[in-house]
Amino acid sequence: TGLRAISVAGSFGDTGSISVYIVDNDQVTVNATVAQALTFSLSSTTIGFGTLSTTQVKFASNDNAGTTTPAAAHNLQVSTNSAGGYVVTVKGATLTYGTSTIDAIGASNTAIATGTEQFGVRFDASGGSGTVTVPYAASGYAYGADATTTSQVASSAGASNSTTYNATYMANIAGLTEAGTYTATLTYVGTATY
Repeated sequence: TGLRAISVAGSFGDTGSISVYIVDNDQVTVNATVAQALTFSLSSTTIGFGTLSTTQVKFASNDNAGTTTPAAAHNLQVSTNSAGGYVVTVKGATLTYGTSTIDAIGASNTAIATGTEQFGVRFDASGGSGTVTVPYAASGYAYGADATTTSQVASSAGASNSTTYNATYMANIAGLTEAGTYTATLTYVGTATY
C-alpha cells in the first residue's frame, strides 16, 4: 500500500515513471433495503341477496338485489413481496335476525340444497400465485367461520403479484325460517408471512 512508482522503458527510446497510490481498502460495500409490502383491497363492502325463497337458491350481488344465477358479489385483491407469502381469513357470524339465524354450511364443501337453510361462499382465483383454500375452492359452498372463529380462505406460499379472488355467496331458507331482515358482518384480513 501507499505511493508507488511504475517505470516505463523499452526499445522505443523513451523512459519515464508514473506514480500510483495503492490502497488496502479498495472494495466498496453497497447495501439497500426493500421495504415490506402487502396490498389488500375489497371491490365492494355492501352486498345482498334480496328476498330469499324456499324454492329457489339466491346468490348475493353488490346491488343488494341478489340473483338466481351464480355470480361474484365482490372480489378481494392481494399481493405481497414477502418470501413467506400471505394468508387471507374471514371471521363473522352467519346471517342473523335477532336470535334467529340461517345456518352456515360449515367447513366442508357442500352442494346447494334448496329448501334447507344454507349460507356459504366459494372463491376462484386469477393472476399472481395465490390460491383458494379448501373447502372454498370447489364447486360447492362452505362457511367455516363464526363470530369468534376465523377460517382461512386463500393464501400464497411466496411473494406474489396481485391475485384477484372472486367471492360468490349463496343462501337458501327452509319453510320454517323465521321472517325478518337478516344481516351478517364478515371481516376479511390479509396477513403477510415475513
